[in-house]
Amino acid sequence: MLLPLLGNKNKKTYTLSLSVISSKGLGERVSMCLSVFSVLLILLPLPANAHAFGQRYDLPLPLEVFIWGGAVAVLISFGIIALFTHHTPIPNAYPRLNLINNPIGKVLTHPITTGLIRALFTTFFILIIAAGFLGHQSPLRNISIVMVWVVAWVGLAFICALFGNFWALINPWNSLFRYAENIRKKLDGGELSLNKPYPIPLGYWPAFIFFFSFAWLEINWSEASVPSSVATALSIYTALNFLGMFVYGRDVWLKHGECFTVVYTLFAKFSITEGKMTDETTEWFLRPPGVGLRNHGAPTNIPSLSLMLFILLLLSTVTYDGFTETNTFKDATLTYYYFFQDIIGKGFAETALSLADTIGLLVFPILFVAVYLFFISMIAFMDGETSNILKLARIFVFSIIPISISYHLSHYISLLAIEGQLALRLASDPFGFGWDLFGTAADKANIAIINAKFVWYFSVILIVLGHIVAVYIAHAEAIRFYEHRYRALVSQIPMLVLMVGYTMLSLWIIAQPIVG
Repeated sequence: MLLPLLGNKNKKTYTLSLSVISSKGLGERVSMCLSVFSVLLILLPLPANAHAFGQRYDLPLPLEVFIWGGAVAVLISFGIIALFTHHTPIPNAYPRLNLINNPIGKVLTHPITTGLIRALFTTFFILIIAAGFLGHQSPLRNISIVMVWVVAWVGLAFICALFGNFWALINPWNSLFRYAENIRKKLDGGELSLNKPYPIPLGYWPAFIFFFSFAWLEINWSEASVPSSVATALSIYTALNFLGMFVYGRDVWLKHGECFTVVYTLFAKFSITEGKMTDETTEWFLRPPGVGLRNHGAPTNIPSLSLMLFILLLLSTVTYDGFTETNTFKDATLTYYYFFQDIIGKGFAETALSLADTIGLLVFPILFVAVYLFFISMIAFMDGETSNILKLARIFVFSIIPISISYHLSHYISLLAIEGQLALRLASDPFGFGWDLFGTAADKANIAIINAKFVWYFSVILIVLGHIVAVYIAHAEAIRFYEHRYRALVSQIPMLVLMVGYTMLSLWIIAQPIVG
């Protein structure tokens, strides 16, 4: 977010500020912190050179106007929320509309319907792997590439974040293992899983490791567009998930170890529906958007440390992906390439460059965690309670999720709209053998379906709205935690600065492919 752009000078400022602040009263601590935050905002970078979007589009106003306008919008929203939010409602106390108590809802949630949907998507998953191994190895003629990187990753994120956790129904690893469990029960009545107790210290670390690996494959892997390589990666991940479900049980492993279940469950907390589906019962409700991001249950029921770090990893990797499209990153990469080429030769320079990209992907989450904990520590110091830093960090981390969603959708909207059309064409010829099963094999992508103007305004609106929702979630949790409106309001000043800063940085990154 901000820390990568500040430098050593500001680290010294931070250390000095903490030593002074800790000895002051609340009012003086607030004043000192505001001074620090003012310096941070002044040092926030503004636009540099950028790349083209593929077509010329000139912003109607300078980019700085949009960036500062977004910041002001988030600031105003904070004032309105602080003015009218005198208390916070109980997290579970929000209106729900039962979507099952009608003929359509009953049909959609009937076991026959859900069973057919599971079978359909499981079959399609097997088809994707088979196409990767057996089909044409051109990414434009093999359905596996577009399905994995565009439809499954980007498209499902849209669906889960906006409408509900569809992944919970179609997860192929869940379905395949469920089928195996049913077969085992019919054969001898036994359990397929060992159902060993899941180690509490393990937390969400398996999902964390898997998701970081996925991010590396998406961003840095040279084989990401080779169907057989993608199919191999899917097969390995399938085997690892089967091992986890065999040892700890299907539901337990999916909750903690299967990274896409964790991602889409987090995204679905923002959606307009909520539900629960088990072998015995099905629940499905319409609800206000964003309410699922509140910490449910007792105040002590807060995200674990590993889940907090997973959420920050999710935001940092997609931000890094966007940052790689800026001239700042490209120029630095080119400098590294020529440096290594001059020293060790061109062949090794490419390997070293790949290593540099990997280091960049590794450093970004560390920097994001450092920045987040910096601002959380400012909250703790302003309240005079340094022992609450990690607890506060876990309490407020769900407010990061709307930001992750808004940036994810903004960053990938053009990819989904344009390259997603390839899935319709390849549905008729998934292996690239020259078939035309549904009469769409000759269809051509309409690149005019979306343009730079739409992407820009879509991104601006979505990013600002995402940060406004984040401000509300953080403020509501602050009131609930502190049980005092003034203390909650003061505590949110650092979070406000963090969210304003990231709003500005997000708009700058998103703008780079457009304004060049």
